Amino acid sequence: MTALKMTDIRSDDYLSELLELGRLLNSSLDLKQVLETAIESVVRFVNAERGFILLVDTTNGRVWGEAIRGMDEEALKMTLSGQDTENRAEISRTIIDNTMLSGKPMLTHNAMEDPRFAGSQSVQISNLRSAMCVPLIAQGRALGIIYLDNRIISGLFSERQLTMLSAFSQQASVAIENARLYDNLRRSLEDRLKLQDALHKQETQRLALEEAGRLKSDFIGYVAHELRNPLTTIRGYVQTMLQDEDNTLDEDIKREFHEAIEADSDRLLDLINELLDVSRLEAGRPLTLSRGEITLRPLLEKLARRHHFYKFFTKQHTIVTEFDETLQDTMIADEDKLNQIFSNLLSNAIKYSPQGGTITLRASREDRTHVRIEVEDSGLGMSEEQVGRLFRQYERVERDDIRNIPGTGLGLFLIKSLVELHHGTISAKSETGKGSVFSVVLPVGD
Repeated sequence: MTALKMTDIRSDDYLSELLELGRLLNSSLDLKQVLETAIESVVRFVNAERGFILLVDTTNGRVWGEAIRGMDEEALKMTLSGQDTENRAEISRTIIDNTMLSGKPMLTHNAMEDPRFAGSQSVQISNLRSAMCVPLIAQGRALGIIYLDNRIISGLFSERQLTMLSAFSQQASVAIENARLYDNLRRSLEDRLKLQDALHKQETQRLALEEAGRLKSDFIGYVAHELRNPLTTIRGYVQTMLQDEDNTLDEDIKREFHEAIEADSDRLLDLINELLDVSRLEAGRPLTLSRGEITLRPLLEKLARRHHFYKFFTKQHTIVTEFDETLQDTMIADEDKLNQIFSNLLSNAIKYSPQGGTITLRASREDRTHVRIEVEDSGLGMSEEQVGRLFRQYERVERDDIRNIPGTGLGLFLIKSLVELHHGTISAKSETGKGSVFSVVLPVGD
């Protein structure tokens, strides 16, 4: 029996397949569809006999198989749960556990003769030969593994295929996280609609449901857009570097690629953290702080550099920093939460500023015990009445000139909660057509 070897696949086929797999993963936010797409494409491409994706819930220790190809789903479920002592699924728990614990990709050309696994009873029972197993990891957290094998052919898989599968697993991990987030948001919004349905009657009920439907549609559309855009950018830069086999890209370009990838990764993480925090607030669970000693100026400088790479509708913008000489060197605060606060304010300033607009980030000592950080833009501005409603949940300024600028109406609501959690204050000054200034005052101690 002849198998398709990765050495028989041209480099452009390899990259094209990886790009196609990435496109397929980002074509849906439905978790089951994402996983089914992932395993079907990978099994086909490497010519595996069987394969599945194993997921792990670190909160309760639950382990289960998804998107299974070539084996009985019930048998796999029993084997993974430890209830099937006969291993009817004929898989190697040794290989799976090894990959999960080490967090590293694994390849064996013949598991029955491989010193690492030959002594395993599960390997001998299943007559396992060729196998690949790679971890799914997102934000340093293990999500599960992708497992592929062949019980008939030895040496079916190559190191190049393992590299491809590892690269694909990184994209799959992000897609799985996105799908889980989407599913949590969907359930949260459905619960919100059910609550509204119970509270409102007759005409008021109809109007409330119409508004909730609009919010749901806008909210999910915005989240899907904002999650997909950074991933597309990251994937583009990564693929460009992967194809640079002759090292024709100079170091300055590579450094810029790495900075752009880091900026979009942070942007994606900011959005996910924002949504998770808002979900906690909606569920009535208080947010908590992880306080520590931080240096404010380097934190703000890094955010300013990062937002140079944030182009909303391809707008070009300038970020200017102004730091007073008397600025407090250190303060006690939650560094991640401060990143959320000022990243959100900078992103908003960019969104609502015109082409070529200037955003100013300034920081100074307010008094002996407080610091003041301001974000000023040259954007569209707001009326006094609009500023008064700005920090409410799901509140967005409704005007024709900003109708096409997407947003959830959650960012400033969350920022206010985070600032107040630090025992600080936030305020805004604005005038229609003359930009806005957002001011945050924080204590330097705990």
